[in-house]
Amino acid sequence: MKVNESVEVKLPNSLSALEPLHTVVGQFCRRRAIHPDTEFKIDLALEEIFTNIVRHGYDDSHPHEIMIRLRSNRDRIRISVEDDGRHFNPLLAPVLDVTVALSERSVGGLGIHLVRHLMDQVRYQRRTNGNRLILIKRLRKEEKRT
Repeated sequence: MKVNESVEVKLPNSLSALEPLHTVVGQFCRRRAIHPDTEFKIDLALEEIFTNIVRHGYDDSHPHEIMIRLRSNRDRIRISVEDDGRHFNPLLAPVLDVTVALSERSVGGLGIHLVRHLMDQVRYQRRTNGNRLILIKRLRKEEKRT
């Protein structure tokens, strides 16, 4: 098991890049001996974020790259997602009230709600050339592969 590790991948702004993204996350988590439940949470959160960037982040049909970095140390995984899309801070989205009936809810917001609950910390930074979303997943003893 590797304790400190990092990997970065540039993916095109296309939903077809989801499969390579899942592969990168899976390989990273297996090398790091991350428990499958935690791997699933990381993978699902990244899929939600990546899909939203591809579907809503660009005002043109030109190719763009989305940079994803995963870094680990003994007790956490830090994930950075960077894109050059239009300014969007998902953390400004209202907190979703999941107790309200689906028919009474407004459209949208479920993805960021899910990410907030899957990760231990979510931060946003607006950069000169785009957006950066930072996700932190703490690794508890029970979340490491045995």
